[in-house]
Amino acid sequence: MTFFTLAQLRHDTREARDYARRAMDDPRLDGGHRLIWRLFSDDPGAKRDFLFRTSENERFLIVSDRQPHFDERVWDIKTRPYAPVVRAGERYGFALRVNPTTAISQPDRKPSLRVDVLMRAKHDRGAPLSPEERETVALNWLEQKIQRNGATLDRPYCQVLDYSQIHPPRKNRHQKATISVIDTEGVLTVTAPDLLTKALIGGIGHGKAFGLGLLLLRPLGA
Repeated sequence: MTFFTLAQLRHDTREARDYARRAMDDPRLDGGHRLIWRLFSDDPGAKRDFLFRTSENERFLIVSDRQPHFDERVWDIKTRPYAPVVRAGERYGFALRVNPTTAISQPDRKPSLRVDVLMRAKHDRGAPLSPEERETVALNWLEQKIQRNGATLDRPYCQVLDYSQIHPPRKNRHQKATISVIDTEGVLTVTAPDLLTKALIGGIGHGKAFGLGLLLLRPLGA
């Protein structure tokens, strides 16, 4: 079974303040990402089986295979079973925070090199991209990604809200990785319900451990 959870860290108890402080001291992950991992720490041997997204007012939206394990003195949490049903031809508003990368094959080398599509476009152009050019590159990438996941974009209604980078630490604490992030929203039309349902539960793109890839849909007019 899959679950959809709305979680908010409390600030009005000593337990919540201590919990947040301990999480921030954990060297494995950074910021709010540590907090979400701790919600599923009841099975230390389990692999990551959840997606999440940081929302407004320090709230987290989570899709998971397990129900979160939490202390009511620390978290305000609402959880319900999640079994999305979409049908071919239906149109939805969507929101997606995602890592825009593509794989480039390298002669005589495996695996393929994964690169940021926006940084690659800047490199190929030999100059910084304008905001309009950056949005075009990002939406071109997103359009292909969404098509492979069972939907088409209605481009006139889609936009990139933000482009940023996060820097989670590597195992070597003296180095940090760089993960590019685009926040997008718009309208899509379902073409392959099975594929889109899989994407809603399993996410899109890379960087899922850091709050990326959770595709959110809402019926138009809602």
